[in-house]
Amino acid sequence: MTATIKIDPARLRQFGKAEDSVFCLVTNPELQDDIRIIRNGGYRDYIVIPFRTGERFEDLLADRVPEPAHILAISPLSFFESPPPELLGRRKIMGMACNSTPTSLDAIQHFVEVMEQTAPDEQERFSDRFFELLESTDQLVYVDEKHGTRATLQHLDPELVWNQQAGPLDWGDQQIVPAGEISVLPIEITDFREDLHLPLDGTIAFRGFPILHSGTPSFSRADQARVHFQLATLNLHAVVAKVENGIITDIQPHTPGARSAVDMLNSMFDVDSRYRIVWEMGHAMNTSLDILPGNHAMNETYGGTEGCLHWGLGLTPFTQYHLDIVSPDTTVYTNSGEVVLGVPGGYESDRIALRRVS
Repeated sequence: MTATIKIDPARLRQFGKAEDSVFCLVTNPELQDDIRIIRNGGYRDYIVIPFRTGERFEDLLADRVPEPAHILAISPLSFFESPPPELLGRRKIMGMACNSTPTSLDAIQHFVEVMEQTAPDEQERFSDRFFELLESTDQLVYVDEKHGTRATLQHLDPELVWNQQAGPLDWGDQQIVPAGEISVLPIEITDFREDLHLPLDGTIAFRGFPILHSGTPSFSRADQARVHFQLATLNLHAVVAKVENGIITDIQPHTPGARSAVDMLNSMFDVDSRYRIVWEMGHAMNTSLDILPGNHAMNETYGGTEGCLHWGLGLTPFTQYHLDIVSPDTTVYTNSGEVVLGVPGGYESDRIALRRVS
C-alpha cells in the first residue's frame, strides 16, 4: 500500500508557470495525511483545503481559494462538480476523475505519475491536426477490421458539440485529468435529452476496457462491481452492435465468450432504454497513460501511441451509470482513407501498455 502520494506542482505542465500564484490542493480530510506536496514550481504559497462530503466545490472556491491559484482536486470520497466558468477568475483547475469508480491510494499515485508525464503542448498539436482532418472530410469512418464493423458519423452536423479536454490551461480554464480527450455529443456535455442522437450509422464493436461510472444518486459499490465483472469479458471478446441514427438496435456476441457482456448490456437496455443511445464518442490522446486493469475512470483518456477511441453509453446523473468502453481495435478515418485516430487494423493486444498495481 502506498503510504504517501507525492504531488510536485512543477511537474504538472498543464498549469504553466506559477506567475505569483498559490498552489492549492483540494482533497478529502481522510486523505490529507497520505498526500505530500513537494514545494517546487516557484509558487507564492502551498495550501491544502479539505473537501467534505456534502460540500459544494463552487462554495469552497468562492470562500477559501485565493486568486491567482492553480488548483488540483483529488476527491475520491466526495463528488467533485466542475464550477461554472464565470466563478473561476484567475484560477486554473485540474480535477482528477476519481469519484465515479472505486479509487485506491495506489491508483491515485499511478495516475498522478501519468499526469506528470502528460505533455500539454503535444496534446495541443494533436488536437490541431485532429480538427484540421475533420474539416477536410465530409464524414468520419469508424472501422474495426478485426471484427468486421464499419460505421459513419456525419460529424459536420452543426448541432453537435465537440469538447476538448487537452492541452495547456489558461486562466479561467479547468480540465478533468489525466487530460487528453476530444469528445463529441449531441448536446452540451453536462446535459442529456433522449430525443437527441449522434448521426452515427452502421456497425460498431465493443472490445476493450469497460469503465462503469456511478453517479451521485444512491448506489451500491457491490452492484457496480457485479455489473462491471460481467462487462469485463470485453477485455478479450467483442460485442457487435448495429447502430441506426445513434441508437443501438441490436447486439450480438462476436464469439461465445462475449455472451455475459451481451446479457448484461441487454439487461441495462431493459431497465433503461436510454442506454441504447451512443451518447458520446471520445477520441483519446494521452499517450503517456498505461491502462490500470480494473474499473478505473482515469483509464478513459488512454491514447495508445496514435490515439484511441472510446464509446460512451448513458450519462450520470440522468442514468444510474455511464459506461465507457475503451476500444483499441477501432480506427477512425476520413472519407479518403487518411487516419484520424488510432492505427490501421487496431492496436496489437500484446502491445497495449498494462500496469498492474497490487
